[in-house]
Amino acid sequence: MLYRFILGNFTSFAQQVQFDMFPHHNREDFVNHVYNIEQGVPVLKGSVIYGANGSGKSNLIDGIQFVKSFATDFSLNEPDRNPNWIASYFKANRFRLSVMEDTPMSFILEFGNEHGTYIYTVEITDDGVSEETLYKSGLGKADNTIIFKRKRNMLYAEDQIITAAVSKVIERLLESNPSLSALAIISRLHFTDNTYVIDAFDWIANKLEVIEALETGYQIPRLIEQLSRHGEMMDFVKDVFTNVGLGIEDLSIKTEPLEEWLMENDSSSMDKRLPFLAITEEDGVRTVKELIFHQQGMNGYVKPTACEDQSVGTLRLLTLVSAIYYAIFQKKTIVADGIDRSIHPKLLKELFKLFENSDSNGQLILAIHKTVLLDQQEVLRPDEVWLVEKKDGVSTMYSLNNFKIHKTFSLEDGYRDGRFGAVPIIGPIIGPIGNPQNEGQ
Repeated sequence: MLYRFILGNFTSFAQQVQFDMFPHHNREDFVNHVYNIEQGVPVLKGSVIYGANGSGKSNLIDGIQFVKSFATDFSLNEPDRNPNWIASYFKANRFRLSVMEDTPMSFILEFGNEHGTYIYTVEITDDGVSEETLYKSGLGKADNTIIFKRKRNMLYAEDQIITAAVSKVIERLLESNPSLSALAIISRLHFTDNTYVIDAFDWIANKLEVIEALETGYQIPRLIEQLSRHGEMMDFVKDVFTNVGLGIEDLSIKTEPLEEWLMENDSSSMDKRLPFLAITEEDGVRTVKELIFHQQGMNGYVKPTACEDQSVGTLRLLTLVSAIYYAIFQKKTIVADGIDRSIHPKLLKELFKLFENSDSNGQLILAIHKTVLLDQQEVLRPDEVWLVEKKDGVSTMYSLNNFKIHKTFSLEDGYRDGRFGAVPIIGPIIGPIGNPQNEGQ
């Protein structure tokens, strides 16, 4: 479970801001939207993030993706990779509308997995990673306990977690590869069998899924592979797609050897089709897998159609429904940006309600624009809503918990009217457009 995420001096976030999944202690509605974690700290199942275009929503998602990538990526001696790329990343992504070169870019991720709750922190500067720490979280009820701390290329940990000899090996790796994560090195090279290190790495690597805006709806090869391997996932997606008025009677996976597929398809169509195929190797044979939509026609006629023949909205829906499956059945925390694009508001609302009302064990966090989810009578609680606002080039973030809101109040109307901020402020855009024929008269 994600508890909170804090970032600072990153893109449009100058000062540290916090996003969290902690419910308001006085809210009594939609109690099924709250997980009562064993440690006694409740956590929300879902959350939505709103804000005007350019406010910083995508920057927040990018920050989460950076932490996931940094903490889990392990690449040594790649000839095309700058061993100190993290310093370049700092210069390109720090807040640049003020002089803040001496302020570290900082990230704090607090989360829970099977064996405990953890705080993972990263600080980077213009000369690389300055600090990286993994704590066992005390959840505000006890002191946090350090599992390991890395300062530059020096590593500090107790012997029962990482021996002194192993620490020296890790330090040599960090010295020659300063942009690597100590957590990635320790976990990928199996330098410890410590339950907490393994558990923390597992959550970041396998339980946290980030769908960025440019990827939304375009993860088809990965989804096809997942659908072909997991019958339960395929059944769930089928059930949704055949019951939401898309005119789809069934879904199936077509599988054939690559050589046969190449013989059946001319080269002129390959560029169009390849992005929608999963090409894998099974039992030594390269195989092409394709998702087929069985489309209903006139008088009961059903025609198999390919992914590339579907609308953008249908493909984005495939991504959203798959994300909901991951959250409900695989204990994943799904963070998605712009996943509502090209999806009808009513359908978006019903799918979010499906997740919130399910017997799920994961989380769904959406950064979106469609305001249809701002319905505290049917969909979500005010403490599940976060707003991102930008002033003077600086993004800030806050929860609707900051406002006194009666349970009968329309959140959607209030947000649209600008009562909570984080909406576009639109001045005069353009005057009357003249007729080109009248120019010079």
